[in-house]
Amino acid sequence: MLSLQNLTLTLGKKKILEDISFDLEVGELLCLLGPSGCGKTSTLRAIAGLEIPDSGLVRLNGRTVSNSNSVTPPYERDIGFLFQDFALFPHLTVAENISYGLSKLSKTEAKNRTEELLKQIGLSGQAKKYPHMLSGGEQQRVALARARAPEPRLLLLDEPFSGLDSSLRQEIREETLQVLKENEIASIIVTHDPEEAMLIADKIVLMQNGKVVQKGTPKSLYSSPVNSFSAEFFGDINQIEGSVIGDIVSTEIGSFSNTNFPDGSRVDVLIRQDGLRINSSKSETNPESEVHVCDVRYAGTSNLVKVGIGNWPNPHTHMLARHPTQFALEHGQKIKLEVDPDRAFIFLKL
Repeated sequence: MLSLQNLTLTLGKKKILEDISFDLEVGELLCLLGPSGCGKTSTLRAIAGLEIPDSGLVRLNGRTVSNSNSVTPPYERDIGFLFQDFALFPHLTVAENISYGLSKLSKTEAKNRTEELLKQIGLSGQAKKYPHMLSGGEQQRVALARARAPEPRLLLLDEPFSGLDSSLRQEIREETLQVLKENEIASIIVTHDPEEAMLIADKIVLMQNGKVVQKGTPKSLYSSPVNSFSAEFFGDINQIEGSVIGDIVSTEIGSFSNTNFPDGSRVDVLIRQDGLRINSSKSETNPESEVHVCDVRYAGTSNLVKVGIGNWPNPHTHMLARHPTQFALEHGQKIKLEVDPDRAFIFLKL
């Protein structure tokens, strides 16, 4: 349906995108994810035909619509675009905003399509209102309806929920997702929020400094990060140094299996907070994995426990672990850390 192949874009003297490649199928929702300034919106603009690539190409519905020699105009691409600020026309009513892109339909067809969309977004009774008379959530619904009105094959949404407060954000996000899925609209959503991407995307393209770092399903990016940036982007990470000794990676909290790194390598072991388990029993423990409790913070169904690694009371390294609230821990208490290997990731030290 959509294919980006080795897309590169320079604006002025700055390279904005470098070798961007990914595919999108009919009915899929893909999230472009990454920190501010990583090239997410520029990628969206290149897909829409608003930027001309230096090299590479954009293929849409089997035809090339962008390369370094020619660019099909945006209005000929059968694409809907929902901007971050919604970009509703302030001088037009709700109904007029939605019907704005329906000039190719007869007046009766445009009226029927507008009424259908107003009903879908629950604003049939507010068709004659102007944008400034609506709440933020209602404006977002109108903007989405306007983008969908011409029934585009592809819908591009640039940070569509960022302007909404947290309570409304989840509600509108779920409504939008339901509409896109019910209508099998291929969609690309730009976001900097990893949790949002995990919740809504079929595919995620993680970007950094204008490049694709990793792409795949939410589960694959969370469970199998390709580098420390990818691992850290999806949640708080603990880090400890390790040494490769034959078929093991030795650290101060225990050993890990080594399958990738040459003997003698220095590595970083990254462990998610939920990958650390605390054993506070008095039974015999392996001294290698013994640590001390430095701080305990109540966090609802669990406690966030700060543990110290190294000579007590002056540990050289700290880590954070989740621990059930029913087990009391005391400052300075000696405990054993157990690591879930599926939540630990090992990378060569840079």
